[in-house]
Amino acid sequence: MAKRSVLTRVLIYGGVGLLIVAAAGFVTIVLVSRAKLGATFEQPVKALPLQTGQPDAIARGEYLVENLLSCGHAECHRPDFGGGAVIDAQPMGLVYAPNLTAGRGSVTRGYTAEDWARTIRHGLTRSGRRALVMPSEDYVRFSDADLAAAVAYIESLPPVDRETPPHRPGPLLRFLLTIGAVQFAYDKIDHAAAPPDATPGATREWGAVLIGTCIGCHGEGLSGGPIPGGDPTWPPARNISPDQATGIGAWSFGDFENALRRGKRPDGTDVRSPMPWQIYSGMSDQDLRALWEYIRAAPPKPEGGR
Repeated sequence: MAKRSVLTRVLIYGGVGLLIVAAAGFVTIVLVSRAKLGATFEQPVKALPLQTGQPDAIARGEYLVENLLSCGHAECHRPDFGGGAVIDAQPMGLVYAPNLTAGRGSVTRGYTAEDWARTIRHGLTRSGRRALVMPSEDYVRFSDADLAAAVAYIESLPPVDRETPPHRPGPLLRFLLTIGAVQFAYDKIDHAAAPPDATPGATREWGAVLIGTCIGCHGEGLSGGPIPGGDPTWPPARNISPDQATGIGAWSFGDFENALRRGKRPDGTDVRSPMPWQIYSGMSDQDLRALWEYIRAAPPKPEGGR
């Protein structure tokens, strides 16, 4: 009986100890993730040369936003740009892409040229907090004129009345934020770097601008792998470097065009979600060729190294 009593006390004390450790870990995760989400930053900003209401700018912006920048993707701000949930399930919680129109619930109503630049080019909200799901690292290679054109198009859209709820991170998202597995765009950007000096054309130099919309998923080396901060159910991004064995080194330009315009690989299989080939299918022939020229000249890398 005495031995059993000692064992019982050990189990009870051990269980209590584990509960204390678990509680302390949970409190740490909550505090660290809250601090990361609430931190503000003073970032020098160069105002975008806005061209609100200018037909040429709106037309250019429509092409960029709808075919390259993916702002109206079904999993981002929605086709009407009124916003929607990117994730709404536990244990990740609610992550919401905000309403960009001028309707009720807008987060951009009254945005200045500096505010737009702060968000698009630097990944910060108007208050200076890091935007959680804004892929600004994909956009920093575009010129001020192109980003201003994108704003002109967004500002021309009909207002949508849809409230933008705050993010409500669940325990898993808070844990991923705490250990750095989910990173903010602001932390990935070289804020002092100038955009590439390139003009639109079917050139590798212009491809170096367009490739920014690919590296968020496929990585700087284009070799793919698990997508940082992506839905855990997503498959790894494919290797799109010119590696012969695991990449697209054996593809022709026709194969590349078919994948982006029709969602078909050379072997006839479908290009799977979350690759938004439907958006890129509207790219101009010039831009598609520029992207191909850049990828073809990139160093080949084995799959998964990003």
